[in-house]
Amino acid sequence: MKAERIRDEFESLAEKLGYTIRYEKGDFKGDACRIKSEQVIIINKLIPITHQNYAFSRIFADEDLSQLGILPVLRSMIEEVGGRVETLFDQGEQHA
Repeated sequence: MKAERIRDEFESLAEKLGYTIRYEKGDFKGDACRIKSEQVIIINKLIPITHQNYAFSRIFADEDLSQLGILPVLRSMIEEVGGRVETLFDQGEQHA
């Protein structure tokens, strides 16, 4: 599946979870935050789409997605990223 299609699917998932997505320029990759009562995902629009997809994966790794129908490719990416974070913390290494 093409990276653009994967990003589109991540955007749909974000909407299902109640997030607003903003693409901005800056010195960051992307993350989620709360602005007042709104859940927002901010993604750096200058980084490659594959990196944007990685940022979405990191964000969704912390969400309970068990009740949602998610494409297998997205679920695999999210689980892979989630597994990496747990592995880093389990080994006592600092998360960059």
